[in-house]
Amino acid sequence: MQAFFVELLERHLETPEFAVWISRNWTDWTEIYRREGFPAAPPLLASGLPLRSAQSGRESDEYTLAYLPYEHNVCVAIRVFRVQGLSEAELNILSSLLYPSYTEFMAAAHEQALQTMMNSFRDVTQLLDLDDVLERILASALEVIPYESIGVLWSYDPAIDALKVKARAGEMGEDMLKMRMKPGEGIIGKTFVRGEPRLYDTMRILEEDIGNMSRENRLHLYNAYHFENICSIISVPIKVEGQSECVLIFYQKGRIPLFGEAEVRLLQSFADQVSITITNAKLYAHLSAQNEALIRRDEIHSTLMKLSLQNKGVGSIVGEMARITGLPLTFGDFIDRQWHPRSAEWAQEWGMERLVKLYQSLQPPDYLTTVDGGDEAHLLHLYPIASARQCLGYLLVRAEENLTPLQLMALEQGSSILALELMRKQSLAELYFKKTQQFFNDLRLSKDSAEYWERAGEIGIVPATRIAVGLLEFAEPGDPSAFGALSLQLISFLRDNMAQQAIPLAFASERRTTLLLMTPEGYKPGELERKFTAGLTDWERKAGIALFGGIGSVRTGVDAVNTSYQEADKALAYQKTRGKAGLIRYADIGVNRLFIRQPAEDLAAFIAEIFEPLRPAKGAAAVLEDTLTAYMASGGSAAQTAAALHIHINTLYQRIHRIEEILGMSFGNQEHLLHLQLACYLRQTLPKETGQARE
Repeated sequence: MQAFFVELLERHLETPEFAVWISRNWTDWTEIYRREGFPAAPPLLASGLPLRSAQSGRESDEYTLAYLPYEHNVCVAIRVFRVQGLSEAELNILSSLLYPSYTEFMAAAHEQALQTMMNSFRDVTQLLDLDDVLERILASALEVIPYESIGVLWSYDPAIDALKVKARAGEMGEDMLKMRMKPGEGIIGKTFVRGEPRLYDTMRILEEDIGNMSRENRLHLYNAYHFENICSIISVPIKVEGQSECVLIFYQKGRIPLFGEAEVRLLQSFADQVSITITNAKLYAHLSAQNEALIRRDEIHSTLMKLSLQNKGVGSIVGEMARITGLPLTFGDFIDRQWHPRSAEWAQEWGMERLVKLYQSLQPPDYLTTVDGGDEAHLLHLYPIASARQCLGYLLVRAEENLTPLQLMALEQGSSILALELMRKQSLAELYFKKTQQFFNDLRLSKDSAEYWERAGEIGIVPATRIAVGLLEFAEPGDPSAFGALSLQLISFLRDNMAQQAIPLAFASERRTTLLLMTPEGYKPGELERKFTAGLTDWERKAGIALFGGIGSVRTGVDAVNTSYQEADKALAYQKTRGKAGLIRYADIGVNRLFIRQPAEDLAAFIAEIFEPLRPAKGAAAVLEDTLTAYMASGGSAAQTAAALHIHINTLYQRIHRIEEILGMSFGNQEHLLHLQLACYLRQTLPKETGQARE
């Protein structure tokens, strides 16, 4: 732990006598700081797991122990070598002070997981016998999982049309070897048929998939293991040439579920890479003549893996793939909206938006697309890089003919490495978003003027700077894991289409994207909002994705960020209430800002009070309703209303008198008139299900 943070903790705890530990499974603790001369025993947290909020208490007559939980089952423990009471506010401060330790811990964990995966891939790909490969796959997969687990690898045998156990790791008994799982039977069979990973962390989900197991298989399973201490399960298919070949299942041991979506994605990436290994082993077993190609494949894999481990970046990997294939090759990175290399003009003619639409039109496993390269002598091969059903980029290869097996192999190897690189970039971006969000909140809620200008100055804001806040939210439901990549693409696109300094700060959280907009020098009033609106409209059109959006007023001063943010939040809420995609300025809402968060039921009741008594009998014309609406639309002009309705003015007066009688109101009473005007306005402007009083 850095001396700076130690000093902060000493100042806050008012003592230098403390120790700090960290854990990601509530059991195994790693010491990150301890005052010399004090006990080194790790903390013991045995009840109330998992913690949802910070807590503290006396560990003994002499010590105080505080637990600070974070995301991903990570917990930091502070042992103070004296009895000391810690309030909720003090615990929150400690959580903030130790957040850098949490991020460093998670970054190290991700790096270790990636390193383990890379080492495992290298070890597995060195094996060519299929049985040896399957045995090693399970051992390698368990090295990737950070929690104590039991693993079983199932393989499909077409001769018996069933899956059987090929490898075990842990405490599974011999009875499991007797099991024969038909496709679609139990967790194993359903994962095999479904072809997608699944996390089982509740009994409801588990019962859905085990209910159709045969009595014989169920008996063998429970004789092999009793499962009392199993808290969560992940089942992952391994595909070869687009078809499920094997199933990896992991049983997490412990008192609380620790598996999450992060582990599912990790194992899916592992399984995707393993599928290549199985394919190669089969090729070697059946076609010894391809031995030279397999050796070459290992060289490709080793070369690309080395570049990835050395953090050479996407550009170096793409350049090495071009050298290996001997063909012009470029990669379109959808996250950063960049081409590698940038000089490949023949590929950029496609455009990233066109490639996104191409990917959306494809059906797995037919992802490789071959088209005319623009002249008679060339073909263009397009290969997507995707994760969690979200396209992250595209490889474009120009060749005079169809790709050779070696070139296809290089594409497959490189695509896996590129996917890992892009996932790592996305993970780092998510960490950056969290830090940026904290900075934005500090800036928005700052009450001290000097502190505000000091923080604001870090991103170029001075007292005269005109700033606004924009809030965007994806309108359509979708896979939450896809929103992260889409948000990165959206932010990158907007920054490319506006002046570089116009968006000094942007971050995303789940469905929502927040942008701090700063008016560059030379912009005219309203130009910032116009450029932002135009850029957003362009992105929606090209990406084919609708967004709700709100933008606050352009302001200056200490309260500019917070005030504009609140206005943008209200504008966004107004758009969502209307169910209308697109961006709206808070200033353009007008009188509707009074009803932004008014319950739809209350507004409907208000409208109904006026229009239901005027509603005609079934089959009759809505004479009084139309008269009232037209009269208010004309601003109370009897002549204009009579002309619009094509009736004599005396007829109009008779109808108005009838309306006054029915409603018990007078058009000459200002309060009554306002009531009627507001009802007509709401009926016209609100969504149909709220604003229409007619049946």
